This record gives sequence, C-alpha cells and structure tokens, in this order.
Amino acid sequence: MKIAIIDMDNLKNPYWAAGQARATREVGKILALKHTVTVYTSKYSGWKDYAEDGIQYNHVGLNFSNPFINNVLFIIAIPFVVRKIQADIVIENFNAPTSVSFSPIFTKIPVIALPTMFNAKEFARKYKLPFHWVEKIGFKFYKYLLPYSEVDSKKARSLNPNIIYKIVHQGVGEEYFKITQKKPKFILFLGRFDIAQKGIDLLLRAYAKVSAKIGYTLVIAGHGPDENKIDNLIKELKVGKFVKIVGPAYGKKKLKLMSEALFVAFPSRHDEMCLWALEALAGGLPLVGFDISESKWLSKDISLKAKPFDINHYAEILLKATDLKVINPMRKNARIITRKYTWEKVASEFEKFIKIVLKKEGRKNE
Repeated sequence: MKIAIIDMDNLKNPYWAAGQARATREVGKILALKHTVTVYTSKYSGWKDYAEDGIQYNHVGLNFSNPFINNVLFIIAIPFVVRKIQADIVIENFNAPTSVSFSPIFTKIPVIALPTMFNAKEFARKYKLPFHWVEKIGFKFYKYLLPYSEVDSKKARSLNPNIIYKIVHQGVGEEYFKITQKKPKFILFLGRFDIAQKGIDLLLRAYAKVSAKIGYTLVIAGHGPDENKIDNLIKELKVGKFVKIVGPAYGKKKLKLMSEALFVAFPSRHDEMCLWALEALAGGLPLVGFDISESKWLSKDISLKAKPFDINHYAEILLKATDLKVINPMRKNARIITRKYTWEKVASEFEKFIKIVLKKEGRKNE
C-alpha cells in the first residue's frame, strides 16, 4: 500500500521540528515496515529531500527566510501537490491558521484528516481575519478524520455531521519512561514560544505572584515567534532572577531537563492531547495547567488544574504543586497511566482505519 502524508513540519526543519513532526516520524516508520510511506513537507533554509527510517521526505512549496511565509505558501501549495500524488491514501495534517486546505476537492484519492491544528477560531481572534469561516466551509469537503479525543470529534461533527472518524490518541517513546528522576531543581515549561496558544504570559504572571516563596526556579525551554515578548514580560514582572530561558531543547538536553524538573507547567489556552503532554507524563512529570475542555483527559491523579485563565488561582495551584506530599504520588502515577500510549498501537489503529476507508471507497488495500 502506498501512503502519502502531508505534514508541514519535519524533524530537520530548523524553524519548528515540533511534536507533530515527531508523531509523523514514529507512526510513519512503523507503517513503512509493511507499506511505502512518503511525507510531503514544507521547504526551509537548507532543505533537501531525504529518506530516513524507511520514509521518503519530499519538500514542496516555496522557500523564504520567513517561516510563516513558508507555512502559508505550503498550505496554498497543497491542492496543487495533492493532484500529483500517486498513492492509495492521503493523510493530511491540518495546519494553522485555517486548519483545512480543501485537498479532497483536488484528488480522487481518499483523504484522512488529522486535526493537528483545529483551532481556526483562535487564530482568527489573534490575527483578526476570518480563518474560522475558511475552516467551517472547507471541513465539509472532508469525509474521514482521525481525531485525538472527543473534543476534536465533537467539533468535527458540528461542522460536518457526515464525518466518519475514529479517535486515536497520540503515542510516546520508550526513552521517556527510562528517564531517571533526580532531586527536583526547577519547574519546567517546554514548548513553542507562542503566547496566544501556549499561555506563557499567564504562566509568568501567575508565577510572579509566588516567585519569592515557591522555592523553585521556572525554566522555560523552547523557541518561537514571541521570544522578545516573553523577555520583555519577564523584565516587566521583575522576575528575572527566578526565571531562566534555556532555548530549544531536543535529545539529551531535553531528557536532562526532564530528569531535574519537579513538574511541567502546561498553561495552554487551547492545546489538544499534544505529544509533549504524554512525554512529560511518561517522564514522571505531572501537568499543572487550566481546566479547559482539551484537558479533560487529564485526571486528578496526574494533574492539577486551575480555573480557566484565572491567574490568581493558577498561582495558588503552582505553589500547591511544590508540596512534595501532593506532587510525589502524581509523579509515580504519571508513568503508570501513560504506559498504554504506544506508537505501535497508534500505527496499528491508523492502518485499521485506512483499510476501512479503502473498503468504503471500493479500493483494494494490500
């Protein structure tokens, strides 16, 4: 079977190399053991088509020095790219800000959507452009979906009652379960520096209220468009001596940070079951965030949640999470509960759903 995956990001992209790129790689390399897998991804400075872990990566679109322009051009290019794809199935990762690309209109190959970015309304609010209307119109052309949770599937049904879907959670690598927990030194935030989505401003404002008595430094790892805004906010709140920005964290650096953290601050305004959340839990790090719809899957055994976007309450929860009597049982539970999320299971569920789709479409699958 020939499987084509459309994913703007990939692990060699210097601008992103984010969680979905990792998910594409992990699922793709398992599927590639039995099938032909090709990923169509965005261009970036220094791009070059390559093959790795049995997956062929082909770069499409145009290349500019600005990653946001590259992303927009990639979305625009998808309808033209999908017309030339020769495959049995196309798996399309949704991208910000519009989510959809209208790809099913331009190909006879069945398209399965992955709602990796399914928050056009939030981006419309951020940029004051009607991206949510594009999403609303475009999603009606999709027939198949692999959502991560009931949150996405509920939204999908509201936009397209005829959507055929199967909920498949993310997976997590074995290396995170092998992290040896050392004596905790700090609270860790790790993620893209995107204030509107990731809520880093909420975290800093809440942390500032308890920074003098919380007893743990706040370490912020990552990179992204709002780095200067974050620096300025740290100065404004006068918490520079309590907050440390350590830049992008991959590989050994990431694992080392996780081994020395007490818990993970997860203050997102909107963030589906993302890969980092599972990695943190597998590393024995509970999540401390807000009680939003996307976090319903996080039980009280592995997380603490404040009232949505209430800075005062979040400050209280951050302080509460430093109580070892509260957090240590959660650190143990986190690894136990996360054991069920494996990439082998994810890939198997993908393959089963692909076969269902091909059967419905009257196509052979091998």
